[in-house]
Amino acid sequence: MRAIQVRILPALDPGESYVDPAFVLVETTVDGSDETTTTIEHVASDPVDGKLRWRITTVGQSVPLSHAGALEWAVSFAAMHDIPIVYQRDEGRVARYAATGTRPSAAASSASK
Repeated sequence: MRAIQVRILPALDPGESYVDPAFVLVETTVDGSDETTTTIEHVASDPVDGKLRWRITTVGQSVPLSHAGALEWAVSFAAMHDIPIVYQRDEGRVARYAATGTRPSAAASSASK
C-alpha cells in the first residue's frame, strides 16, 4: 500500500466504537511543562474463541514529537503494514491555543482537514 492510499480521519470521541478491523491511532497532548508528546498505537481485531477481541500494540508512548511529525510517521507505518486508516486526535493544539488566547485561522483549520 502507498502512503497516499491511507485515509486520515479524526479519532472518535470516548464512548464511541471503532468498527474498522485495523487502524493506527495517533494522539497528541501537551504535558505539564508545555511539551508536546504523542502516543501511537496499532489497533487490530483478532478472533479469540469465536469472538473478536481488540489487540492494541503501542508503537510509541509519550514520544516528544509534534503531531504533524507523528502523523507522517504513522501514515508511513500504516502503508508499510497495509493498514488503510489512521485516526488522529491533537489535544495539544487546543491546549496551545488556549494558553496563548488565540484561535487557529479558518485557513489553517481547513488546510489540516
